[in-house]
Amino acid sequence: MGVLEGIRVVDLTNLLPGPFATNIFAELGAEVIKVERPDGGDPSRQMVPGLYEMLNSRKKSLTLDLKDESDKSTLRKLLRESDVLIEGFRPGVMDRLGFGKDEVAKLNSELIYCSISGYGQSGPYRDAPGHDLNYLAVSGILGISGLPNGGPEAAGGIQIADLAASLYATISVLGALLNKARTRSNGVYIDVSLVESALALMSPRIAEYYARNEPAKSDFMGRGAYGAYLTKDGQYISIACVEEKFWETFCETVGMKEFLLDNLFNSWTKRMENAEIINRKIEAIIIRKTLSEWLSIFGEVDLPVSRVNMINDLSKDPHLKHRNAIIEEGDCLRVPFPVKMHRMEAFSQIGHLENTERKGD
Repeated sequence: MGVLEGIRVVDLTNLLPGPFATNIFAELGAEVIKVERPDGGDPSRQMVPGLYEMLNSRKKSLTLDLKDESDKSTLRKLLRESDVLIEGFRPGVMDRLGFGKDEVAKLNSELIYCSISGYGQSGPYRDAPGHDLNYLAVSGILGISGLPNGGPEAAGGIQIADLAASLYATISVLGALLNKARTRSNGVYIDVSLVESALALMSPRIAEYYARNEPAKSDFMGRGAYGAYLTKDGQYISIACVEEKFWETFCETVGMKEFLLDNLFNSWTKRMENAEIINRKIEAIIIRKTLSEWLSIFGEVDLPVSRVNMINDLSKDPHLKHRNAIIEEGDCLRVPFPVKMHRMEAFSQIGHLENTERKGD
């Protein structure tokens, strides 16, 4: 649904955080104009195969040299006619180019101006270079990564800080657009930090850490009956028994009833602290049967388990296929916008028909 039709977004971002955010706007129907420099454009064109196309295929493209006065005039004209500007330069660069927030406000006082940077627009780290790993390190996420008894590991698989900042930027801009529409107020300036976005994702773990009196990493990050386990046919099954009802059902199903009688395992917190004992037992059991056998067994008793899909498994997953959550395009897969939107009138009509049928009966 083109819920943002009529909104124009100027995209002065590169690589992942900014382009992922502006791609969401494009998917929601906004007109997104991606501005790239003439010397090769967005570095993702060369760095990561497929990334540029995935993030920018729905946008319009414009090449401008922001050190050239004529091209600067083109950008000024574009900003006067736009609703949102999202930029991803290091702090201070836009000011040096003549497009800092104060200068842009003179061009268009209603513009929503969003800056995405590693450490934010102020503070001791503001000018430092960085990538996702650095932001995870500062936010504490890296500190709790890896094995419970081991050191930090750069093994998350996706760029958590980058994508968190993308989503917080999108949420903030949408909030500003809504506020402007309701109050007819001027635009706002939004300062998005990748570190603080990652830190926000850490907030549940931070609260837990202090509520549990600052436990050691081995106790804090242990996960008993919560992980991926190897099956007989070389595949993996994910098991997530957090609640007591699931833990009890799991133990009864796989022949671990003795664990239910031991006070070492009678709460989620205790199972975190004694995860190594639990998981050694589970590994020895799960390896005895194939993935399909375990899925059939667990499916009969209502347990939170699922197959572990590798990337080339995604197009074969029956649920993802049913939801059109992943689309095959040539030799690769594409993930469309993940939210399903339906107009409420359709549901109202359904309800009206149901009521009519009841009256008729």
